[in-house]
Parts: sequence; C-alpha cells; structure tokens
Amino acid sequence: MPTAMTEVNLDVFRKYAGLSLPRHVSYPMPTGWQDLDGQEAAAMHGDSRRAESPHDLSLYLHIPFCEALCKFCACNRVIQPKARTGAADTTESYLAALQTDIGRVAESVGTDRPLRQIHWGGGSPTYLTEEQIEKIHRSIEGAFALSPETEIAMELDPRGTTPSLLGTLYRLGFRRMSMGVQDFDRAVQEHIHRIQPFEMVRDVVTACRDAGFCSINFDLIYGMPYQTPDTIRDTVERTITLSPDRVAYYHYAQIPEKIATQRGMDHTKMPDSETKLEMFLIGAELLEAAGYEFIGLDHFARPDEGLALAARSGTLQRNFQGMTTGAGLDLIGAGVSSISNLVDVGFIQNVKETQRYVELIEAGDSPAERGKRLTFDDQVRQAVISQLYCGTSLQPRLIEQRFDIDFGDYFARELGIMQELEADGLVSVDSDGTISVTWPLGRVLLRTVAAVFDAYLDPEAYRVGDRRSFSTNA
Repeated sequence: MPTAMTEVNLDVFRKYAGLSLPRHVSYPMPTGWQDLDGQEAAAMHGDSRRAESPHDLSLYLHIPFCEALCKFCACNRVIQPKARTGAADTTESYLAALQTDIGRVAESVGTDRPLRQIHWGGGSPTYLTEEQIEKIHRSIEGAFALSPETEIAMELDPRGTTPSLLGTLYRLGFRRMSMGVQDFDRAVQEHIHRIQPFEMVRDVVTACRDAGFCSINFDLIYGMPYQTPDTIRDTVERTITLSPDRVAYYHYAQIPEKIATQRGMDHTKMPDSETKLEMFLIGAELLEAAGYEFIGLDHFARPDEGLALAARSGTLQRNFQGMTTGAGLDLIGAGVSSISNLVDVGFIQNVKETQRYVELIEAGDSPAERGKRLTFDDQVRQAVISQLYCGTSLQPRLIEQRFDIDFGDYFARELGIMQELEADGLVSVDSDGTISVTWPLGRVLLRTVAAVFDAYLDPEAYRVGDRRSFSTNA
C-alpha cells in the first residue's frame, strides 16, 4: 500500500466514508434551485451587465451528441449514431438553434464585454464535422468581443479525433484539449463500453503536440467496477508517460437511481470505500512524484500550467467543468442544459431535453428553465466553500473583510463542528482562526468539511449524508 495509506486513521475514515454529499461544483447546488422563466433570466443577465464593474466573460457551449453510450456517464447527452436515419437533420437543427442562442445571450449580457474563455463540452463536441465546428466558432466571433488571448478549449473523444480535425481547431484558435481517458485497462473499458486502447490515446496526444496545442488534459476515474489498485496504478503510470499538463482524477459518481444508464454497471464488482481510498492515494502519490501539484478536490497540474498558476494567484475556481481558471468571470452557457454562473447574481440553467431546447429557440422563447438568484447568505457561504475547495484552507479574516461580518458570530454552529472534525483529524485550526484541511484524511473527505457550511443540507448531513441527491464522498 502507498505510504499515505498508513497515515490514515481507518476508524475515522470509516466514520465519514461512503456518505452521499455534494461535490460543490456550485453553491447552492442545483438541488437548491427553483423554476425560472425567461423574464427572470433576462433580468439576471441585465444585473450582471449593469454591475458597477461588469465582469469579463467565459462561454460554455454544450454539444449533446455521442456516437455510443458510455455506461458510467452522468452528462446530458443524446446517443445518435451518425448513420442513423435523420441524424444529420437533427444535428443541423440543433446547431442552428445554438447559433441563435449564442447571438441572443451575447446581446443579453452585452456584446462589448471581453470574452476571455470558451469551452466546448458535451456529449462529444468531436461528433461534429470540421465545417460545423468552424461555423459555430464564427458565430461566437461575430457575437462576442474576442482577443488573441482568449483561451479556447474543447473536450475530445480520442475515438473520433483526427490530425485533420486538430489542425482545423488550432487554426481557429483552440489551444487546450481535454480527453476523457477514464481507464486504460481493457476489462474496465469493455465493461463501461468505452474501448480506446492506450496506443490510440498516445497517438492523439502526439498529434495534439505536433499541431501546437499548449495544454492537454486527461480525465481519469477511479472506483468503477473491475478496477483494482493494480489496474489504477497501471493507468496512472501510463498516463504519466504521456505527460498531460492537467489530470482530473475523479471519484466515480454512482447514482443509478437518477442515472438510468448506470444501472447497466455491475455494482457487485465495485471496490469498497477503503479500496477506493487506496486507489486515490496511489494516483495522488504517483502524480505528485512525477511533478504534478495537487489542486482542490481531485485535480493535478504541472507547476507551470495555468491551473497551478491560478491556484497560486488566487484566480482558481470550481464550477461544472471541475477546477478551472478564471475566477471572477461571468460564465455564460449556451446550448441544451448549459448553465450560466453570474458572479454575485446567480445561476441560470437551460432546459435539459434537446428537442424542447430547439423548439423554444425556434419559437423565439427563452430556453431558461431553472436557476437561483443569490442571497447575501448564499454569497457568503459560496465564498467559504470556494476557499475550501480551491485552497484547502479557510481564512475567516478574508470573509470578514469582503462581507463585513463577524465570522465567529455568523458561523458559530459551523465552528463548533470544526472542533469535532479537528479532533477527528480532518482539519487543523490555527491561532488566527485559519481552518486548514489535512493531508491525507481531510483532502480525501473534503466534501465532508465543505458540507458543514452548506445551508441547503440537513445540519447533520456531514456525518449522515443525503442519499436523496448526491453520490458518495469516498
């Protein structure tokens, strides 16, 4: 077992492990949002536009289509083989609606605000042809104020990525690519229905480097059926040989009650909590030994990569894309199920059904469906939880200065629980009140620490969980 495993108090780990708790890709999480109409969405966009110092923008595009089903996937996607009758027409009608949506949202938030980041997610954006990608990209250029420094990224499916596609993306200004690798073990790949041999991924990485991309990211998942500490070690070691700039090392989010496709997974072959703990520590130690910095809950980056630089400069944030750069940007969503995160204003999410999205856009209606306008308490707790995830420490002085509150009075209940977590070794509390998450136990159970400050959870959730809504923490 890895060295860090011997440092974990397993009795304490068992006390908190396996609880269903949020990963806090937002605060409040969507379980705390309400129905929201187009009028309210427009008002929220207007509030962000009319702020005393309007924030620069980040744009997220959702492309829902995939050729085949990956059984572990919790993303909003449409399985649509290109050879299926009507697939081309469905894709074109969606892209036409997306172009309209891009133009409308740009007008709503203000076309003169600089667009600093663009991220294409899904689904599989590489489902689209090069011509379709360029057409959407030109729509963005025509609607927003881009600059040569705008960071443009896309999620790649290695199974559908060619040197020609990479050349087109580079010509259009894309510089960062993210790949869903998940696992290199053949048995695991067969079970999750995602066959992509190591050699395939290696060749795509080589093509990305040859094309000139400056950042390549891998997504790995541990805790799935048929994974073992040995297979995870092999996957991470192979990953290191390919030298990605970032690695997201995700705990498998198992929610078969909410995600029907996960019911096809053989959950009798899933590792238990202590085995998953060992898997996580194996990956973390291998990546850190290879020179990667551990960032937040589940990300690793080379010291000179943008994510690591953002962690050191205080511009790191956590959102629905995981740990990202660009704290302080208003994130604007376009496409089915996409989410806008407007700083100090709130969240807006579009409808989740693709055909409904297209129908609303074609009818001239807003696709906004749910969201949350932030209260003062939401903003305070959002800042607290962000500090924990992005810096693995909480400095009450910074919260007091920003919100003009007395931290001890405001969070008297939560600070009492911190004493309990400190006694259990999840956190340490300094003389100035700074709360630091410990390694390895606190980092592994970071969701437990953050849950204490989540006012939308039951006050006892940090030790009993909330099985209605969330995946397990370990």
